[in-house]
Amino acid sequence: MRAVIADRFGGPEVLELREVPAPTPGRGEVVIANRAIDVNFPDLLVIAGKYQVRPPFPYSPGKGVAGVIAAIGEGVTGFEPGDRVMAQVEYGGYAERTLAPAGMTFHIPVGLDFDRAAAMGLVYQTGWFALADGRLQTGESVLVTGASGGVGMATLQLAKALGAGKVLAGLTTPAKADLARLDGADAIVDLSRPNLAESVREQVKAITGGGIDVVIDMLGGDAFDGSLRALNRHGRIVIVGFAAGRIPEIKANYLLLKHISAVGMPWVTYRDFAPERVHAAQREMFDLVLAGKLDPRIMARYPMVQHAQALDDIARRRTRGRVVMVL
Repeated sequence: MRAVIADRFGGPEVLELREVPAPTPGRGEVVIANRAIDVNFPDLLVIAGKYQVRPPFPYSPGKGVAGVIAAIGEGVTGFEPGDRVMAQVEYGGYAERTLAPAGMTFHIPVGLDFDRAAAMGLVYQTGWFALADGRLQTGESVLVTGASGGVGMATLQLAKALGAGKVLAGLTTPAKADLARLDGADAIVDLSRPNLAESVREQVKAITGGGIDVVIDMLGGDAFDGSLRALNRHGRIVIVGFAAGRIPEIKANYLLLKHISAVGMPWVTYRDFAPERVHAAQREMFDLVLAGKLDPRIMARYPMVQHAQALDDIARRRTRGRVVMVL
């Protein structure tokens, strides 16, 4: 089979499309003949050696695939060859066939194509559990920073679908405001302004007349500082990542005085310790897509031979939707 392979860490230039042996499923595993492969920002981190899990060389990157079951390992129940599925893997997705744990493999419902199913894995699951950890209640206001990225896009859509009141999109590139509104944002918070520690709070106050109930933060840095100050009393901020580069610090007295809470949301915690919750969430999200309440918009489809171009779109922030490789 063909697979995109890396022998060292670096940029997309270290990847090569090669012929490699097809995988064989072990106990609790399935092999998926891929039809669509999700392309995500974390793939760039894996390729650069900056992700929390470093795969052994040689390896194929890629964390999300959709296709049909080609083979089943010992002890696997609930799947048959030919079943249409989406799966989440640590790595190995950029290939014609992918070895996946049965526990992170999900049946694709009738009516949902492979491309959109592949794009619905990691980013939507992250957004779902971020909002769950933020204890979002119907009618509450939400600010999503880094809202033009994959997780940000998914979180905006999910916030609206789950009954949030006013949804604010925090954007470092205000030119993408039209996309954020398409994904459900009621208003835009401009994160390209100076002095975000003050300007975020000022913008939120102008939009809401007060503060914000829940913040889902992908950026860290100054955007986090400003978002924390913009929280209402009893507000919650959920830490998803530090795409801005600086890991912020929180003064405990601020949490005390405003009765606010901050919580980290590593998606792998749910994958490793509560897989039944991931399956339940994924079924609900598939239902929301079929009901027209979520839309994993595909911006670009590339053949696997153009993997470097797909990754370059992500790295240079040219994306205005989801990117997939198709087979």
